[in-house]
Amino acid sequence: MSERRLSTGARIAAYRRLNRLTQRGLAARANVSHSLLTKVEVGSKPASQSFLAACAKAMAIPVTHLTGQPFIEEQSEDRLSGPLNDLRASLENFDLTLDDSPARTLAEIRPDVRDMVLARRDAQYARILGRSPALIDELVQLSQTLAGHHAEQAHHLLVQLYRSAADVAYALGLVDLVSLLLARMDFSASRCGDPYQVATYRYMRAYSTFTTGRHELGHRIIQTALADIDAGVRAADPVAVCAAGNLRLRAAILATRQADADTARGEVAEARHLADVLGREVTGNDLATGYAGAMSFGATNVAIHTAAVEMELGNHGNAAELAELVRVPAGYPPDRIGHHHIDTARARLLTGDNEGAMNSLQLARRIAPQKTRYHPSVRETIASLVHASRHATDSLIGYAHWVGVQL
Repeated sequence: MSERRLSTGARIAAYRRLNRLTQRGLAARANVSHSLLTKVEVGSKPASQSFLAACAKAMAIPVTHLTGQPFIEEQSEDRLSGPLNDLRASLENFDLTLDDSPARTLAEIRPDVRDMVLARRDAQYARILGRSPALIDELVQLSQTLAGHHAEQAHHLLVQLYRSAADVAYALGLVDLVSLLLARMDFSASRCGDPYQVATYRYMRAYSTFTTGRHELGHRIIQTALADIDAGVRAADPVAVCAAGNLRLRAAILATRQADADTARGEVAEARHLADVLGREVTGNDLATGYAGAMSFGATNVAIHTAAVEMELGNHGNAAELAELVRVPAGYPPDRIGHHHIDTARARLLTGDNEGAMNSLQLARRIAPQKTRYHPSVRETIASLVHASRHATDSLIGYAHWVGVQL
């Protein structure tokens, strides 16, 4: 069987044996149920994100080793390999002036960066990878040849580009590329004269700790970011409120990975309060940043995360009920809607609603196809549906092939 077709359970079993651990030994070291580990290894139960994080940490490996990321064959099929190489090449330079003179001005480049931000919200990975490298080259050159406020604006735009590319790299499971993009993001965020871009960098840095299992570090990063923007939050600056709301929601998910239900729900409550302060849905376009550079936030995002937190804490029935209550407004980012349906599919699967789980996965595919294809939870859910199905339907078979799950 090719690496592409190995299940997550099979990978856990393989790494467990490499570490010379019995099932009971790994369960004890990871502080997970032996019964659940057994079921995950044979494919009768999907592995939750917190379960994977615990097993990976117990064996001192990245979570991506267990999920099978990066999905190289899919990247090749989707023609992402060449653009990924171009992105890596563009990241080589971040602080030097090259001989070539900038061909365009900041005003000419800004709409293209805004398009990349919107592509991130639409989960259009190929679009981001195809256009970001050239934009990064242009903006690095401008950041080194301009001075004062104009140089800051170049770095401001670079932060948004790096963030869009980092979302793609994280989704594809390219841990090394995420680290490199975060380093570049840190460099420009500290030079753009905008404390909220530093908060955005820290938000993304905390996100990367999901891969390593350093959730306590992620929590500390978020607390630092919140302290930095506290004055803006207290003044009800909408950009600060949006940043703080997203940081609180990220802290909530980090807490679920540590099985800390009280902290997770407390962070969601803080985010809900911030959404009330904001009083509207913000997608970034209407903030006074000159382009879609702020983090979107509002009651919908809080509602989505409320269901996700219960999902991660193992309260699957409650999560499914909360997911049903989410009402997505027009124009809401497909990236978040797709993720919501992916989480809802898992909740429905674990409450025995296999048909509902499949319906949610189909919705996710329609709304955010690239995000859905590369999301490891989708593979887990589909693999469990295949395992539970006596007679797989054509739609299940087709979906399984599309995401690379062995029938």
